[in-house]
Amino acid sequence: MTKACVYPPLGALTCVREPIIAFRVCFVHGRSDTEPIWEAEIWSNMGSGDQWQGMPLSRITAVSELALINVAQLGAGCHADQFSLDLPVTIAMAKGFEFTVRWRYRQESGGGGDWQWATSYGQNARVAVRPRLADPDKTPASFWRQQLRSLLRPADTNDHRVPRSAVAIADSWQVSPTGASCVLRPSSNDSADSKNGMGYFGQLDAVDGVLVFARKDPFWMVPRAGTDISVAAGLDVVLVLVELGTGAYAALMPFAKDTPLCATAVFCVGPDNALYLQVRPALDLASIRVAASVSRYAHGAISGLFERIQQALPQPSPSLPSQPLSPPPAAHPTLLSENMGYSTWNTFYQQVTHDGVVSELSDIYRIGHAAKQPTPEWVLIDDGWQTTSQYNGLGQLREICANKEKFPGQLRQTVDALTQIGTRRVGVWHALWGYWGGIDPGGLLAQQFALEQYHRCWSSAVQEETEIWLIPKASIAAFYDTFYEWLSSQGVTFVKVDYQGAFETLSEYSNPTADICSMRNAYYDAMERAAVKHFGPGSIIYCMSQTPHLLLRSLQRQLQCPSNSATVDTSQAAQCDLLRNSDDYYPNEASSHSWHIYCNMANALWSRELSSLYALDWDMFQPGAAESNIHAVARSLSGGPFYVSGAAAGYAHQDLTSIIGQAGQPPLRSPPLLGNRCLFTDMTATADFLVGATAFSEGSSVMFSVYNVFRELVVAPVFLSQMYTEAHVPSASGGSGAGRFVIHQQTTGKVVTCSVLNDVYLLALQPWACDAITVVRMCMFRSSDRSAVLYAACIGDTSRYAGIALVERNVFGAVQPVSDAPTRPPAPPCNGLRQWSLRARVASSSASASFALQAYDSMPESCSQPISIHSVRVLGCDIGGWELLGDSGVLNVALQPSLSISNSPITISIVVSVL
Repeated sequence: MTKACVYPPLGALTCVREPIIAFRVCFVHGRSDTEPIWEAEIWSNMGSGDQWQGMPLSRITAVSELALINVAQLGAGCHADQFSLDLPVTIAMAKGFEFTVRWRYRQESGGGGDWQWATSYGQNARVAVRPRLADPDKTPASFWRQQLRSLLRPADTNDHRVPRSAVAIADSWQVSPTGASCVLRPSSNDSADSKNGMGYFGQLDAVDGVLVFARKDPFWMVPRAGTDISVAAGLDVVLVLVELGTGAYAALMPFAKDTPLCATAVFCVGPDNALYLQVRPALDLASIRVAASVSRYAHGAISGLFERIQQALPQPSPSLPSQPLSPPPAAHPTLLSENMGYSTWNTFYQQVTHDGVVSELSDIYRIGHAAKQPTPEWVLIDDGWQTTSQYNGLGQLREICANKEKFPGQLRQTVDALTQIGTRRVGVWHALWGYWGGIDPGGLLAQQFALEQYHRCWSSAVQEETEIWLIPKASIAAFYDTFYEWLSSQGVTFVKVDYQGAFETLSEYSNPTADICSMRNAYYDAMERAAVKHFGPGSIIYCMSQTPHLLLRSLQRQLQCPSNSATVDTSQAAQCDLLRNSDDYYPNEASSHSWHIYCNMANALWSRELSSLYALDWDMFQPGAAESNIHAVARSLSGGPFYVSGAAAGYAHQDLTSIIGQAGQPPLRSPPLLGNRCLFTDMTATADFLVGATAFSEGSSVMFSVYNVFRELVVAPVFLSQMYTEAHVPSASGGSGAGRFVIHQQTTGKVVTCSVLNDVYLLALQPWACDAITVVRMCMFRSSDRSAVLYAACIGDTSRYAGIALVERNVFGAVQPVSDAPTRPPAPPCNGLRQWSLRARVASSSASASFALQAYDSMPESCSQPISIHSVRVLGCDIGGWELLGDSGVLNVALQPSLSISNSPITISIVVSVL
């Protein structure tokens, strides 16, 4: 049976702003389908009068467009026919159109057979054609201000509570050549709803796409994407990102200003897709503001949004835990975000014991050493180790010490045993207020600290409405100092602090003398200061904490950091805690895996702005299962930690060396940037690829992480040239001194060089499959006699994912690049050979380094003819050997394990000769 994979995807809306619409169709045939497609067409109503007509597709013959197709991904015994049609955008398309695909086979009589259709009724692809944003260098500053002014319009609703003239009012504008931002305040509204924390804000106008980040329980934020704000109906929305009709991006976020209660403000969607403001606890809306920002780039709009909120928030108190202690404690040498870890949760859940942990980890280390697999450098003992009592189906913490039946030698025995088998760092789990059910009023802790009683309301996460006892604000600093001092004495060096949004489940009216918000702040201050004091920086995993409160608190804390940019360097990473970026990983729920990858990629749009404080944690995963590979690759490319869970048997069936290297060190330090084409579409429901981009300043390199989170095989284009530009590196269109490009595909090992990046490259991925594509701009050098040119680039350690991140300095040499070389007549070759002496530096954890080399004759009469490389010599004390692969110009250099304890970079010297 033949399956048609179509782009733009069928059953979805695609917004096109480019001057060319690229149609691509891949017909995948089964083993028994040997007859090729004879004729294929786009069947569409894009013409005048909405009449449907067919437009012939052409068979793809360009080798470059098919260069990255992995035939193995099509399925066992399958083969494919690829067709294309590139149509210039016309005025007639401005209204939008629908299309489907039809095809037929050749009959023995010579004519075509019956048409076969790719879709049934109602499943056509929809295309909206929109103008492209003008060059920002030529865009007047007034343009950006007008974009925000036109974002909201007066109400168009039958709701009698909303005046038709009501609309938000903008204050404190900031305008630049590339964007604008302001702080909006709700218009004057004296209604009872406004006094009770509910009021009209405005209606979004002229938007082509909407991505909201809404609350899931009090603990998490989830993305919802679509064409209008109705995708957020019934949800509490924390942040709104929209694509305007002009192609600009705007972001909105409400927050409480000048209020001692630090209230939680959210958007709600009302009738006719109007936006309402809601604040909890109920306050007059006069205390609420909405930050707004517009930019050419989606992440630029969110960055501008957060900067305006930071300016509006009060200056951080000197007591905030980001203030250094004296003397400042050193970070642990084994960083959570840079070394492989292990969590006990999916292995034991709450039945964790000393014997079970030591036995399982012993098996994992034994298997890993035998197979030369990476092994965990740190271990997290998750929920189940504490001494608790049951209360209404929930546990209450009785004392600080570990459960004596599960851990008879306390945690010190377990830490010592794990250290002996190779673990370098051990941490433990606990809830922010001790345990899920608080503190046991009959336990030992109640004898040490006076407790306060509260009423916890029902939530979907903890479906119990009950009384709860907590340590009061005045005593919480002493509790955390005592607690963490004991953990440190047991050898524990980090903590996972869970259930952090739980304060929002407490009733304000159950304890009239308590200020729950200030109590929550006191808990955070006490926990963070005690962690830095006893464990050092970078020792907290924040979990169930994606709350507006923590987001605003983090923005405030960033004001005290040396940098609040979205990208942090390695030295800053040592100071970073971990922030869980999504809800949990559920190994036994098949429907959750695609959503988990998509949710983390989307959430990184806003959480990456907190990277000076946190590395983003995509949660553990369980090796050896059907979905394990996509989770493993996603963690290695996330810019955050990489840690596993589950039994040793699953670990034995998962190749982790090809993902994070034998040393078990994921190299990325910043999260990927979600591609523009993925912003306003739920990629789990669309036959297209989820794509993220990670840019590296060294060598103008960009790595694209590509995932299929759809339920079926996807064959679709990736637009490398466009995405390369979106990643904010120099244009891929060439130019003086721009050199050529080299493309490396991880799953196939293919290395492709080109003078200009094509915009369209077809990929094929099965469900839960993934790939990584690296694009590196090659540097140009003249030979020593200046009669030839060499294009060269280091593409890193290609034996593992994200190997390009290990390139610390791309190719440089003693000979000046072409753009800097003096112009004078070339000298004749020396001894018949023309040579280049080049160098590159890679990280000490690299197992290999690959180079792309291409030589061309630069004599005017030669018209830059390619020259075969005659010989290559590789020099360096860490070189284990090298191989030049035929005429492809790919040089693979094997590296010996570095004997240096300083982890200094490896310098590779290359001498290239041509006749």
